[in-house]
Amino acid sequence: MEPRRVVRPDPRLLAVIAAWAGWSLWAAVRTAGELSDDAFITLRYAQNFARGHGLVFNPGERVFGCTEPLLAVLLGSARWVSGLPLPNLATALHALGLLALASLVLLGAARSGRALPGAVAGSLILALPFCWSLQGFAWPWVASLLAGAALFAAPRPLLSGLLAGLAVGFRPDALLGVALVGLFGGANPVGAKKSFLRWIAGTALTIALLALSAWLWFGHLLPATLAAKQAFAAGSGRAGTRSGLGFWPAAWPVFTRTFGDWLAPVAVLWGVLGGTLGMARLRRARDPVFPILVGFGAALAIAYPILGVPFWSWYVILPLIALLLGLAECLALLRLSGGSVGRRLLALPALLALLVAGILAVRAWGTVDQAGPRVALYRQTAAWIDRSAPPSARIAAFEVGTLGFYADRPVDDLLGLVSPQYVAAVREGNWAGALLASRADLVVLTGGSRINPRAPWFSPKYRLVTKIAVGEERAAVYAYRRRGRDLTPRRGGG
Repeated sequence: MEPRRVVRPDPRLLAVIAAWAGWSLWAAVRTAGELSDDAFITLRYAQNFARGHGLVFNPGERVFGCTEPLLAVLLGSARWVSGLPLPNLATALHALGLLALASLVLLGAARSGRALPGAVAGSLILALPFCWSLQGFAWPWVASLLAGAALFAAPRPLLSGLLAGLAVGFRPDALLGVALVGLFGGANPVGAKKSFLRWIAGTALTIALLALSAWLWFGHLLPATLAAKQAFAAGSGRAGTRSGLGFWPAAWPVFTRTFGDWLAPVAVLWGVLGGTLGMARLRRARDPVFPILVGFGAALAIAYPILGVPFWSWYVILPLIALLLGLAECLALLRLSGGSVGRRLLALPALLALLVAGILAVRAWGTVDQAGPRVALYRQTAAWIDRSAPPSARIAAFEVGTLGFYADRPVDDLLGLVSPQYVAAVREGNWAGALLASRADLVVLTGGSRINPRAPWFSPKYRLVTKIAVGEERAAVYAYRRRGRDLTPRRGGG
């Protein structure tokens, strides 16, 4: 009996991954805990989960307002075990997710003899500050799980199905990627019926268990956030121009920051071209990771405008990753040894776009500000609330992530993401109606708020108690107390 042949990983690939790990550690330290306001919604769910309240935003209120439930569970568990601050845990988990994604892209590309495009794509995923600015969101793990599902679909279909199902637990829109893995990722029913059935079993069982858990806890299978976002787009004139047909024009600044004003159209054109080439090889590709991720990004790019959600920056990231992979796919045309001159010339615009993106990424790291001034303002406001109001004081605001996490009080979300009772008013653009229906003791508004404090109905009900400002007047935050409510902190009550 011949001994089993041991397949050793290519040391060059390991060296690249080791270099990426070092970079990821530096970037994580550089951006530790710098999260946007919306990411703190997930962290608030994780905070309450770690405290034993269950997966809730406000203790005692089982509202499915967390779009990324498995991320909240994972962060909450890590907090319970380690005791480390949740924002730092979110950064660490984000760094691990990005490193896993880049590594899977490299390993998949190397399997088909295209290690260079994989290394270039992975390097840009890790280098772009925009990828690091979206910490506290599940997208790196959704992409990594789908990439792993694609990579293991043929040799380990049951494992592949498990990974695909977990991706849906991180974000429900991962179902689009799961469908691509099932159709094209190697778990192909043609000539491999038993393998395909194992993949189906692993995927279906995982998703069914997640759905059952959601139903038993929340009474719903899917988060209520989609309805709230659609209502916001319908009710806000400003946001309405940024959904539907206006969605991707609103996202264009992201592409110009990534590739520069003059090169962004070239990058998009050649990225789509490279992605199309990769998708065309789906059924015969030894590397399903590239085309699956490109297809997933393209599917999301089509789905978001159709769903009518307003533009927010995190919706851009997976289509942007697909674009980077498409550009890297064009590098395969270079074939520096043996490729035709025509093929090399065709690939040069993609190479130029990738070089410019890398240069801009390096320059941007010198001035990158991940969290932004608004999060700092909300943290100061939360600190004031913690000093000035009892733990039972209820807060109403239009942005509730940072306030909810740091003030640690019950919160009414006037946009309806975690307070679905206001969705009907939001859909009508009736911001005053949402506030008047709130039980809040304190109302927190920004300088450009949808509520006009000078309106005749406002001052008889609310009184300004503090203003917190940093720099420009538009960045100010105002806190109003409902008249007739005693908010004197009880002794020992904060």
